[in-house]
Amino acid sequence: MAYDVDLNEARTVISKAVESCETVEQGDHPIHIFAQEFGDSSINFEVTWWTGSAPLEQRRSRDEVVTAVKRALDDAGLEIPFPYRTLTFKEPLPLSRSEDDEAEG
Repeated sequence: MAYDVDLNEARTVISKAVESCETVEQGDHPIHIFAQEFGDSSINFEVTWWTGSAPLEQRRSRDEVVTAVKRALDDAGLEIPFPYRTLTFKEPLPLSRSEDDEAEG
């Protein structure tokens, strides 16, 4: 999640999304959501749930859960950021336009 997102709100949205999935076993098997780490551009969560044990069941469940979580976060207006990079150079870089750039513009 983006650093400016309320983590408890994000956790609630994620939990409801996972609970809505048909492939997620409910009842005695809780869903766990942990704020895992400070990433380059985000707070990363680990989400665990119970599903069938066959490899195909696990793949279907992961697909359903990831899709549901993405949709729920989008609907709630909670940002999943892409990595930002800031480049620093020892010496200033000259900025100039090439003749090709000028012809296109």
